[in-house]
Amino acid sequence: MADKAARITGVGFAVPDQIRTNDDPVFDWIRTHSTSHSDLFQGIERRRVLAPDETLAGLMTAAAQRALADAGLEARDVDLLIGGGSVSDYVTPNTLVQLHRDLGLPARCQALPIGTEFTTFNDGLVLSEALIRTGRGLRNALVVCGCNWSRHVSYREAPCIGSADGAGAAVIAVTDDQDRFALVDVVTDTDTSFYGAIHVAPRDAGEAGEAGEVDPTPPHSPRLYTAPLMHFGAAAAKSFHEFGMTVPPRTVDRLLRRNRVSPDRITLISHQATTVLSDAWAAAIRPAQYLTTLADYANMTLASVPVTLAARYGEIDQDNLVLLTIGVQQQTSAVLLRRRHA
Repeated sequence: MADKAARITGVGFAVPDQIRTNDDPVFDWIRTHSTSHSDLFQGIERRRVLAPDETLAGLMTAAAQRALADAGLEARDVDLLIGGGSVSDYVTPNTLVQLHRDLGLPARCQALPIGTEFTTFNDGLVLSEALIRTGRGLRNALVVCGCNWSRHVSYREAPCIGSADGAGAAVIAVTDDQDRFALVDVVTDTDTSFYGAIHVAPRDAGEAGEAGEVDPTPPHSPRLYTAPLMHFGAAAAKSFHEFGMTVPPRTVDRLLRRNRVSPDRITLISHQATTVLSDAWAAAIRPAQYLTTLADYANMTLASVPVTLAARYGEIDQDNLVLLTIGVQQQTSAVLLRRRHA
């Protein structure tokens, strides 16, 4: 009998019903004005966005329930909940804690939010596998990542072009089923010289944004702030080219060389923000198969990889699977998983 190991035993995802196409009125301003960095966001045809009465926690709950059902588990079986919701309703605690409540997970199950956007899903898999492997009572983990960034961008700035909402989940549990993907290795690269180049924070309503317009708040009035919004300026564009275009393929190359795996034997699923990045990565890595949901689901930030994994899981035709994540920290993570005897 094959040795038991922690493997992905279930996947699930959820996206809102509401579809926003490129001709949606919300994009009228950005279509008729010259907006900095718009050329960086390409390849998106549709986005799924939360309706006013829908919540990030609701998306994450639906994705988690589907992953549990796929794994043949119930809420009472879960030993660890790990991942994150972004942008969370509160600065702290993270929406992941609400998910613990809404799913009815047992008290012994720790809720462990990870703030490594957008490498959160890969980090959740790696930490879960390591904790399970210690043999200290953890048999399984539920990894959930959810995104509501359509509500946290300015619709007069370039990032709004791809912003969408969604949630993806995976169960990692001990099994001897070698048709399930097991974690083999992980490689990361981090460049903190770009700290803050891309960030999410409330803005003073009296300050000019990327569009250059000011909401004039009288000096004697209370200070007003926007909801947390993504900032993507000149420094972000520089990091896009110097880190985002070039480092992730090198990270994957290190991972594959270390494990003696040829690129023509892998399926690649990556973070998806724009075809400017994904086309460059595809040309540099040259995987046998590259699965994406960019055209239909757009950029779901930390949820892009788990959503695509769940949505296209049945299409994976290679026994070596690489999950490539990259985020606002200018940090990239490449995880190698394997099923059967590749």
